[in-house]
Amino acid sequence: MRIRQSSRFTGPKWLKWSLLISIIILISCFIYMIFLYVDLKESKTAGYAETERQLLKANALTEVTAIKTFNGEKAYHVVFGKDGKEEKIIFYPLEGKKKNLTTINQSEIIAEDAIIDDWKQQCNQCEFVKITPALVNENALWELTYKDQSGRYVLDYLSIYDGSRYEQYRLKRMFN
Repeated sequence: MRIRQSSRFTGPKWLKWSLLISIIILISCFIYMIFLYVDLKESKTAGYAETERQLLKANALTEVTAIKTFNGEKAYHVVFGKDGKEEKIIFYPLEGKKKNLTTINQSEIIAEDAIIDDWKQQCNQCEFVKITPALVNENALWELTYKDQSGRYVLDYLSIYDGSRYEQYRLKRMFN
């Protein structure tokens, strides 16, 4: 008489191994994606701590509240902070050893919220992306980025002092 042995998995061995290998590959891809995300996030804010340290050391600011990056003809860290009692925006160039800082008092400019509110009234069918202070040809500007009603990606440069348009780029999609 034959005794039949029971097993938990009665299917073919190749199916068992294929399933195990697929699970290992999926887990590996997931771990790789997490490391890639963390690395990209760190590279986006690379140098912020050094910029903050340099500005505090040079007494340009007493407190740093935020740092953004502007990439135009030249790349800058845009530093928001306080110098005693006044709030300032400093454009800190990323290239070169000698840093020629451009400093703007926030009390002299049109507020970011006012620019966005004015834009919403002019373009109510548009999708807002972001707003960043910009420095183009030594002109302090707001870089307003959005998608217009035609689906074009728009970079609108407005004066930081009076809101007048300096220049505008409308990029159309080549592929849908």
